[in-house]
Amino acid sequence: MKIRSGDFESYGTKETADGMMFTFFVREDQPCAICLYDRRSKALIREIDLSEAYRIGQVYSVEILGKHWERCCYRIRCGEHFFVDAYARSIVGREKWKDASRIGADDGLYGGFVSGGQEIAAPRHFIEAGDMVMYKLHMRGFTMQHGYKASEKGNDAGLIAGLPYLQRLGVTSIEFQPIYEFEEVFCEKKTLLDEKGISHTRWQTLDKTNYWGYGNAYYYAPKASYFGGRHAVERCRVMIQKIHEAGMEVILEMAFASEVSQDMMLDCLWYWVRYYGVDGFHLLGCNIPIKRIAGSYRFRHTKIFCENLPEEILQEQKGKKHIFLYKDDFQYVGRQLQNHMQGSMVQFTNYLRRQNVSYGFVNYMANTTGFTLLDSDAGAGVDSYSYGEKHNRDNGEENRDGNNFNCSFNYGAEGATKNKQIQKMRFQQVKNGLCMTFLSQAVPLLVGGDECLNSQEGNNNPYCQDNRIGWVPYQNRSSDAKALGIFVKNLIAFRKEHRVLRQENAMCFNDYKHLGMPDLSYHGAEPWLMQVGDEQKAIGILYAGAYAGEAEDVYVAYNFHYERARIALPRLSQEKRWMQVMNTADHIGQTFEPVALEEQGHVEVAPQSISILISCAEQGKEYNESVRAL
Repeated sequence: MKIRSGDFESYGTKETADGMMFTFFVREDQPCAICLYDRRSKALIREIDLSEAYRIGQVYSVEILGKHWERCCYRIRCGEHFFVDAYARSIVGREKWKDASRIGADDGLYGGFVSGGQEIAAPRHFIEAGDMVMYKLHMRGFTMQHGYKASEKGNDAGLIAGLPYLQRLGVTSIEFQPIYEFEEVFCEKKTLLDEKGISHTRWQTLDKTNYWGYGNAYYYAPKASYFGGRHAVERCRVMIQKIHEAGMEVILEMAFASEVSQDMMLDCLWYWVRYYGVDGFHLLGCNIPIKRIAGSYRFRHTKIFCENLPEEILQEQKGKKHIFLYKDDFQYVGRQLQNHMQGSMVQFTNYLRRQNVSYGFVNYMANTTGFTLLDSDAGAGVDSYSYGEKHNRDNGEENRDGNNFNCSFNYGAEGATKNKQIQKMRFQQVKNGLCMTFLSQAVPLLVGGDECLNSQEGNNNPYCQDNRIGWVPYQNRSSDAKALGIFVKNLIAFRKEHRVLRQENAMCFNDYKHLGMPDLSYHGAEPWLMQVGDEQKAIGILYAGAYAGEAEDVYVAYNFHYERARIALPRLSQEKRWMQVMNTADHIGQTFEPVALEEQGHVEVAPQSISILISCAEQGKEYNESVRAL
């Protein structure tokens, strides 16, 4: 087998006109070799020793001439140690999810090859921040209980089958929990004594699963068990292409382990953008080179979501808005106010309107690392749940894992209840949380399942729950689940219909364009005279539609009191009237059809509810057909 020097340009493997290029680094000065194996039998085909002629520093680069690389896999030997290339574009040996025969760190794993060169993915369509509706899902959890046939469960086929559902919901951006190659089998080394008292060390599997996929991984390779085994690379590309064709974008959660170098992180992100056409990344980890990523021209049209961003990076951003702060502060401010846990109306109103022309924010009331929206403060139906405390004992850590600071409330019963009043209040609070999210100015994020009353049975850290706790019950056909699904569709459609709710610049509380009213204003017992204080529990917020080029104004009345609240309405011109579109206390009839208020000077808002009003011509309006169709 002929070999010649490589180009040292990029780590990993790439197909050439005459063979395959290998470039890798070693940490020790030991003799190295590339070991080629038969992909099916794993029998060694050839071990190719590498001389110093193919090395610069501690980096080797060599081109091996030959064809039919799809029949092979490889490992690298350094001294007596064999290892899998961290830059491998595919991984062989994890084709089956949670294979019980696979025990040990990298035992039975090999690097695979990508045929057809490294062609660039098709150009992507950039979705502006103000148009985004994010939906976070787990590839396996999204597809296991969606009513799909067996061949579509736990993989890309199920995800593609679910795209029409996400389109109908109004989603524009899908955030995936890890879809790169991770080890889902938890195992550890055990030292045991035999009958003769001699110690032996061996791997032993643990009785739980690395379901979420955090930890050490092969970050360049799509997860084989998600994407059809040996065809994972091509099927992952096809899935992303299908998502783009459906008008949505792909955001990958990248949870880099602390051992990963910053150079590798940058190279990995660029590979997913260039080769797969990924639209953005939610970056997790303690060593993220965020300054280098934000300053790189390569990522100027790639959306970057991160929990902590230095102020100097935020202020330096120019061009398309692609840097976003992604953290749970909105969630806690909202829950504290909603559940009467010393919540601050000042904080809440500030978070509702936080926006910046250079960078963006992501708002949500629930995320994967915590209670579902249902478990945090709501629940409906006999078999649904609501919790004031976490219930994580099934994780096997004696309930020590997971966040203790949840700001959750059970409304009188921990877990399931047949009390109709508690059920009604829990369902109402779910709708309140959704309204708070989708009526905020930042990018709204919905976690998969919150639109159909998903419960994790009080588990706020189901990282190892590859079962009905971790899966999303999309087959839930209860009347409340159906009603909530319709409510979410209508709420998203309402947001899309009213750009004034999602402007990408900060609002000023001023009529700086001389359009007749301020762009944003607060109202209380009297119109225009609202001074927001921490102790307040009710407020009316008026969004002047003219500042978004719209004829309608939007008025949102929040009442977090235990009693009804009367909130003043500003006087409209003679040809217009205030019409109520929705109130979360109404258990049925969530069609978002405008209904004129008899009293135009104020609106009565039910206890612990939210009302949406719009200003319309007195005869009403033909509401958007997309909303009617829902």
